[in-house]
This record gives sequence, C-alpha cells and structure tokens, in this order.
Amino acid sequence: MNITQEKIDELNSILKVEVTAEDYQEKVDKILKENQKKMKLPGFRPGKIPASLVKKMYGKAVLVDEINKIVIDSMYDYLGQNNIDILGNPLPNKEKSKDINWDLETNFDFHFDIGHSPQFDMEPLEKMKVKYYEISVNDQVIDKYLTDMRKRYGKFSSPEESADGDLIYAEFEELDKEGNVNEAGIKNKGSVAIDLIKNKTIKKKFIGLKKDDSIDINIVDTFENPVEISHLLGIETSKVAELNKIFRVKVLSINHIELAALDNELFEKVYKNDNITSEEQLKEKIKQDAQASFANESDRKFVSDIVDLLIKNTKIVLPDTFLKRWLLETNSDKFTAEQIEKEYSIYTDSLKWQLIENKLFKENDIKVTNEDIKEYIKNYFRKSMPVSENNEFPEERLDELAERFLQNKEETKKIYDALYDERMKEIFKSKVKMNKEEVTYEEFVKMNAEKHDHEHEHHDHEHDHDHKH
Repeated sequence: MNITQEKIDELNSILKVEVTAEDYQEKVDKILKENQKKMKLPGFRPGKIPASLVKKMYGKAVLVDEINKIVIDSMYDYLGQNNIDILGNPLPNKEKSKDINWDLETNFDFHFDIGHSPQFDMEPLEKMKVKYYEISVNDQVIDKYLTDMRKRYGKFSSPEESADGDLIYAEFEELDKEGNVNEAGIKNKGSVAIDLIKNKTIKKKFIGLKKDDSIDINIVDTFENPVEISHLLGIETSKVAELNKIFRVKVLSINHIELAALDNELFEKVYKNDNITSEEQLKEKIKQDAQASFANESDRKFVSDIVDLLIKNTKIVLPDTFLKRWLLETNSDKFTAEQIEKEYSIYTDSLKWQLIENKLFKENDIKVTNEDIKEYIKNYFRKSMPVSENNEFPEERLDELAERFLQNKEETKKIYDALYDERMKEIFKSKVKMNKEEVTYEEFVKMNAEKHDHEHEHHDHEHDHDHKH
C-alpha cells in the first residue's frame, strides 16, 4: 500500500492510492473460505463445494468489495495522520482513472480529487462591536402576559356570533381579479384572534359573524406581518408578495374564552411552588419570567448578528469547482447542476460558518464531552422528576436514566449542539463589545421580522454544526 499526494494548488490535490496483492489477498481468501463453509449448492454436501467454484461465483465481487474498503480506510487514515483537513469527500479523478480488468490485474492504482479546507484570518472578537438589544418589560408587556395566562386557564365556549377577543377558525381562499375564488390559488385553514387585528375598519368586519358566514378581506392590510401571513396561509414568506391580496374568509367555528379569575385557584395553577397570594405578587413573578425569556431572545439575536458579521467580513476562498461537483455527485437524485449553481451561495455561507465556528472552538479550547452531555441530562431529570423525601434524587437512578438517554443518538446530538451553542454564546458575550440599546418587545419583533424578510430575499444561510470530536 502506498499513498502519495499531488498538490494542484492551495485548495486542490490528487491522492494516488496504490494497492498490491499483499494488501488484500489474505482477507479475500479468508472471506471466500468462510463463504465456502456456509454455501449450499445442489449436488454438494455442506462445506464440500470446491474452492475453485466458490471463487468463480463470488471471487470478483469479494475482491472489488475488499479493495474498496481498503482504499477508503487507508485514504482517510492517510489524511488523518498527515493532518490534512478536507471539505466534502474525495471524488474519483476522471482524467487519471481507467477501466480495471478485475480478472487479470493484481495491482491497482486509484486517483482521487480532494478539496482542502482553506486557511484564513478573521477579525478578533475583541475588536468587534455589536448592538445588544435589551427588551424592556413594561406594564403593557406584563398585562399581555397576564391576559394570555388568564386565557390559557379560562373557560371555552362556542357563541353563535363573534365578538372582540374571540378566536375564529376559518378557511382562507385566494380570489382572482374579478372577485371569484381562484381554483389554482392559495387555500388554507387557520385561526384569527380578533383582538390582534390592528386595522379598526377590518376588525369590525370580523365582529358579528356566524358559522358559515364569509367576508372578503385584504390579507396584507389585515395581518400586516408577512411572517404571520405565511403561517396562516401555509406558504413561504417570500411568496406573500406574489399573492393577489384579496381573500375570502369562511367561518368554520367561533371560540370564546372567559378569562380565569385572579384568585388563589389561578395562582396555584400557574406558580404552584411560589406561594403567590395577590395580583401584585403575580405581576412581579410575571415580570421576572418575562425578563428571563427576553434575555434569551436578546442573546439569540446578539449571537445571530455576530455570526452574520463574521460570515460577511471574513474572506474565505473555497475550492468551488470541486465543491460544486461534490454537491452534484452526492445529491444527483435531488438537484441538477443548474439548481446547485443557483443555490451555491447558500451552501457556501453555511460552510464558511462551520469553518469559522471550528476555528473559534479550537482557538478557545471549547470541547463537549460525553460527561458534559451526561451531566446535562442528569440536571434535566433533577429539575423535572419527583424527588425523594430528603429532597434529593438518587444519584444511581440519575446515572441509569442518563445512560439510557445516551443510547438515543438523535437526542444526544441535539444536546451536543445545544452545549456547543451555549459555549459559543459565552465566548461572544465575554469578548465582543456590546453596544446596549433598550427596545420595546414590539420593536424587537418588528426588527426580527424585517431581518427574516431580508434573509428570504437573499437566500439566508443555515448555521449548521460540524464539530470535530
């Protein structure tokens, strides 16, 4: 076995893998011998089929399979031992590859194209200045939280006519320019909270409706927020601008909620362990919860804005030709070359972030171990499971639950990513200069909605994880 690297440029190389009979023959013979023992063939007793016949029937398939394994394993061993970081996976070199006569040849040469992970410099986090939006918790926010809480624990009824504050479940149908239902247009069912409609004239149209009544509305004037409209109609946000904006709304059902009384029964349901006995105490607790929730939202935006800036301002040159070919060959059943060309910038933004992220983890010595994940799981159970009389959860039981949870690879991966995200956030908050600015929750939501729309227009990147561990 011999592997050599031919450097084409800083981002591209060709690996030559030379395989001789010494590398594979012993393993091939062993597999054929095992097959000989297991094979059943009319006219032969078990285990007595001639080796020559077994080789004739299965020799080539076993040889090809074994050599493929040897080539792939040895190639990745070579890359690891020589600290060669690559993007994607090695691809067979089309110019140097030749047809193989598996019946006659005993020595084989394979050539693979590889795309190198680029070297790059980035602005030190300490030199970055990014706005950190602190969401104020005013009386309006607290009152909204309180009303939502009273609705959640209130009593439901189905009145004949709709009134302000009711929830209408309706069918939405797109109309054509003549005012008729567009049979090829958007049709979807969704719920409308009448009290959230800001346009007073349109709001009046939703009051006094009965089941099976219909009204025509301008969907954009009614709901204003493209994200909300997209959810209501079951379409992408980018498609909202293309709609014929007049829709017919047919009432399917009306729900009225009688708000829960502000009494001890409600206090006990909402905050069982906090010994709340008055509306003032309840509002104070709501304020604390809102502050914690808003802080998380502020953190998420702060991190997202930093990520966007790092991608935008960090110059990273990629082996584009190789990557486009790799994307096409590994997704040939999903995408055409034209689609990959069109969406390539989305992929490269995501890839650039992975490279930047891994560089930051390495520079800041950030790691997530199995023990970290196990402790995360144990803490989750400590908070959510009933405890023993001495107010402690048995440690051996926690270990048992954590070990069982770790068997679920998908859930473990989610925790793994969450811990990396948390540690990245800590790095950003400790190193990037925060320019703090106080905003209302409404301003914050509007800001995020505008960013969301902009990203859809410009094919926003996804921030995926690809940590080496």
